[in-house]
Amino acid sequence: MDLTKKEVEELQEQIIIIYKVIDQNNTFKSFYYQDMDVEMPKSDSNLINELDELESADEILRKCIVELEEIKQNKKLEGKKFYEIIAKHDLRDLHEKYGIKEPKDLDKLDIKELLNLL
Repeated sequence: MDLTKKEVEELQEQIIIIYKVIDQNNTFKSFYYQDMDVEMPKSDSNLINELDELESADEILRKCIVELEEIKQNKKLEGKKFYEIIAKHDLRDLHEKYGIKEPKDLDKLDIKELLNLL
């Protein structure tokens, strides 16, 4: 998968958006559905539903974000923390950039090739 620097940046931004949604869903599940034998409602996004089926989607996405940052900087980021990378991106700006107004818009993100690798 040979990507330009701009494509790497855009892929990372899109994965950050998806990570934040998955992380928010996990927080919601643990707060509202903890110790309950109830299934959480499905998302309006097929992409999010697919990722929710993976046991450790948030971990996988975190690793992808860090690896893409390493590709962008062309070096191993031993001391760079994941949350420092995330903090550099304003979620509202990313939503506007990629035209995301509601959950089903997440399906427009072009990361199908990456998901196939998972």
